[in-house]
Amino acid sequence: MSLPGPQAVSQLQAPNLPDLGLRPFQRVTAQILAVTETTATISIEGYPIIAQLTSAEQAAALFNQPTAQFVITKLTNTAMTLKLVKNESHQAAQTTPQQASLELAARLLAQSQLPVTENNLSLARAVLRQQLPVTPGLLNELLNALNGAGAWGAAEADLAAALKAAGLPVSAASLALAARQTAPTGEALRQLIASLQAAGRNLPPELLKQLDQNAQLLNDLILRWDESPARLTEQLKTAVKLLGQSAENLLLEQAGKLPEKSLISLLHMQQALEQAGDQETARRIEKFLGDLRQQQFIHSALGQEISLPLRDRSENFTEARLRIARNPESDAEKPNSTLTRLLLQVDLPAGETVEVDLALSGKQIRSKVIAPDPDWCEQAETELPTLIAALQTLGYTLKETRIEVGEPKPFENLPVASSDLPLLTVDIEA
Repeated sequence: MSLPGPQAVSQLQAPNLPDLGLRPFQRVTAQILAVTETTATISIEGYPIIAQLTSAEQAAALFNQPTAQFVITKLTNTAMTLKLVKNESHQAAQTTPQQASLELAARLLAQSQLPVTENNLSLARAVLRQQLPVTPGLLNELLNALNGAGAWGAAEADLAAALKAAGLPVSAASLALAARQTAPTGEALRQLIASLQAAGRNLPPELLKQLDQNAQLLNDLILRWDESPARLTEQLKTAVKLLGQSAENLLLEQAGKLPEKSLISLLHMQQALEQAGDQETARRIEKFLGDLRQQQFIHSALGQEISLPLRDRSENFTEARLRIARNPESDAEKPNSTLTRLLLQVDLPAGETVEVDLALSGKQIRSKVIAPDPDWCEQAETELPTLIAALQTLGYTLKETRIEVGEPKPFENLPVASSDLPLLTVDIEA
């Protein structure tokens, strides 16, 4: 069930979904206002929402019910995806002992000599959906992390299994970090710059100087449409260095000798603002750094990713996203020596997105451009000689280029698998 966000009930703008206090993997109770064959109108926290139903079974499950429980499986500023939580007592009554014994999760728990408890079943199902082996060692590792995080259910088990499948550490702290609701980096960057510029001017002079320096540091990351290619290149290099590396790794690599420009200065300024009594600005810095840390953690398995705001001459903003995916066995400092893939998506003012996909192997590059409008494809064809010349100056050869009309796919995120369908075994009688 995919939800497009709160439905406007007047000409007033509806609040962002995170403003309702919602978070991923949270269980919510919604009032069922109306149900048709294809949609359902529900109310969460008093805000009516139109839900698009994906099957007749969903409509039947909601029909004539005053309320229903859902788990938020995905949440952004404008949309969220909900999973309907079935009535567990009713479902248990409909499940016969024979059906329970046929479930693969229960069979594997028994083979591993693990008790078939509700928690163990939820976790075994989540592990199976991620195609991981159900072993006592793995289940105990995930159980320890989940129990350390507090009360948990199927949604949290799915998240723990997803982290394990992605090769990320699973602990109470990493679960809390992965479940954190974050804003896109570009939008968060704009909001933080505005907060620093609006901070109280009654602060100590040295702290005011730090505010101005950090605001300028962040403001330099905003790309301008009309900048020269050389300037844009420098900005992207700076953005990757500042936003692509965690503070912990930076401190470890630099052994205390930090570069002139780094986000560590934001951390120091946050502490200084707290001591000076400006708790609001300090809180905004803490949130920005926490959101950035979550994205760095997730993307350490998926590929380095940053998002930045773009600004045109009329001071209108849109957003660009860059993902760098390397061979995990390669040297991160030498991307030219092995396979590297660069994906750049740019949101256009008209609500469309253009994607440029560059696959590097040694000094050879294959490129693919996807744009929803043929005019943009024609413009890409026109700019192709400029791209070839620019790559040649860097020592690269463009071997192949494809330009297609289409809609770029959103960048993938942590694949949290969830399903209500049990995984069953098959008994074959000789």
